[in-house]
Amino acid sequence: MSEHSPTSVQKASIGYTAYMTAAVRAHESQRPDRLFHDPWAASLAGAEGERRFLQLEDAGGCIIVRTRFFDEFLQHTIGTLGIRQLVIPACGLDTRAFRLEWPPATIVFELDQPSVLHYKEHILQEQQARPRCQRRLIPIDLTEDSWPSELLKAGYDPSLPAVWLIEGLLFYLPQEAILQLLSRISSLSAPQSWLAFDAIHSAMTTSPLTRQRTERVSSLGVPWIGTIDDPTSLLASLGWQAFVTSTARKGYEYNRPVYPFIPSEELTPETEKLYHWLVTAVRQSRDS
Repeated sequence: MSEHSPTSVQKASIGYTAYMTAAVRAHESQRPDRLFHDPWAASLAGAEGERRFLQLEDAGGCIIVRTRFFDEFLQHTIGTLGIRQLVIPACGLDTRAFRLEWPPATIVFELDQPSVLHYKEHILQEQQARPRCQRRLIPIDLTEDSWPSELLKAGYDPSLPAVWLIEGLLFYLPQEAILQLLSRISSLSAPQSWLAFDAIHSAMTTSPLTRQRTERVSSLGVPWIGTIDDPTSLLASLGWQAFVTSTARKGYEYNRPVYPFIPSEELTPETEKLYHWLVTAVRQSRDS
C-alpha cells in the first residue's frame, strides 16, 4: 500500500477509541457465543486497533455490552416503533448501517470528521460492503456550529420522529460541550423521538476501584473529563423522559461481566455509579 494511500494518510486523524472499539467488536464477533457480528470490524481496526486493544483490554466488556444494548435499542425504536430516521453523531468506525437489518425507507445519517469517514469508506469499499438502508454521510466535526444545518441539508426532517445514538463520546467532552450537544439534539427532535447514549458518573473518576483504569486511559491521551451524575433530571430539563441502567447489570444479563467486576449480588445504586450509564430517552415535547 502506498504511503500516500487513504488508509495511511488518515490513520493519524482517527482517535484512539475508534480503533480500539473496532478491535473489541472484531474479537467479540469471533466468539461462538457472540452477542453481535461485525464482519468489517477487524479490517477497520487493523494492526493499530489490535495494538490499542491490548493496551486497554479491560475496556472490552463495556464496549461489548453497550454495542449489544444499543443494537437492541435500535431494533425496538426503528424495527418495532416505526421510526425511519437514525442519526449517529461521531459515528467513528460503526457499521450498523451494514450489519443490522433495517425496515424499508430507513435513513441513517452518519456524522464525523472528514478524515474518519474517508478512512472508513476506503476500508468498506475494499471489503465490498453494502449498506442495508439509505446512508447519508455528513463529514463535519461536532464542534462546528454548522453541523445541524448540514444535517438538514442531507435530508433530515425535524418534523418527524428520529432516533439519535451517541456512543462512546460524552465522557471525552467537557461539561459545557455535553450540554450544548444534548440541547441541539433536543431542538432538532420531534415529539416521540428517541435518544440513546452512554455516560459516566463523577464517582467513576475518583473511586479507588476504578483508579487504575482511569489513570490508564488518561496516560493514553484519552482522559475521561465529562460526567453526568443525574441523566434523568438533565434530560427532563430538555424535554425527555429517561430510562437508565448500567453496563454492570446488562453485563451480567449478557454473560459479559464488566470491570471492576463487582459481584451481581453486591450491585447497589451506589456501586453502579462505578460503571457506565446506558441511557435511553423518549422526547416528550420541544420545550426545555
